[in-house]
Amino acid sequence: MPLLTRQERLADGPFKLIETPAHAQKATTPYDQYLEGASIMALSHNVIIRGLNSIYRQAPHLKPEDHADFIAYSKCWFEVLDAHHTSEETSLFPEIEAKTGEKGIMKKNIEQHHAFLPGLEAYSEYLNSVTATPEIFSGEHLNTIIDSFASTLVEHLSDEIPTLLSLSRFGSKLRFLDGVNTESKKSPLHLSMTGGVPFFFRNLDTEYEDGLWRGWPPIPGLVWWVMQRSFVAWNWRLWRFASCDAHGKLKELPTLED
Repeated sequence: MPLLTRQERLADGPFKLIETPAHAQKATTPYDQYLEGASIMALSHNVIIRGLNSIYRQAPHLKPEDHADFIAYSKCWFEVLDAHHTSEETSLFPEIEAKTGEKGIMKKNIEQHHAFLPGLEAYSEYLNSVTATPEIFSGEHLNTIIDSFASTLVEHLSDEIPTLLSLSRFGSKLRFLDGVNTESKKSPLHLSMTGGVPFFFRNLDTEYEDGLWRGWPPIPGLVWWVMQRSFVAWNWRLWRFASCDAHGKLKELPTLED
């Protein structure tokens, strides 16, 4: 078997990451509120994609002693995705409808959520079924489940960005960026502090697009320090499977090391 390149050891594939609109348009700051809001959403979606890549690439290469931690890590991914879509459907999308006066304006996005829901449920059910008996976990089987929904999921995550950009036709009538930022601040409240929250930050590449988004999300240094030494440290064994190190830099996935 040929040796993997460094790129193949990273979590930037097989599922394609999303270029932010600001980067694609070579825009300069201050960004238009729709350009910035859609770019922030793309960054959030990339955490989901990168996390899924880290699971998919490593699942077939685990040692039996890694199974329990990897199962827990993979469940954190589901937690992050579920919280993200729940927030969109119950808060952000209804607010967009209310402010624009166009009922059903985000209907296509919600329908896309429902399209990959059966696959996500199968993913969650499988992980729950092997939690108590990690010795029977099969990475190949998990990837078969992921194959059943990943293309639809990634297509949705990518399609949503131009949909959000198209809201610019409403101009100042819609405070879109404020809505996106509010949801970003509320998101950690829907995640476990020792599971979903660390998973998010350990799959957030701070050097993406040449470090263009290094300051997102804006977290005071003291808060970051406390988080790393408390919430992240609690389940420290899980984050060895993550895409990024404690500083948000991409790292080679450990199960793919020679």
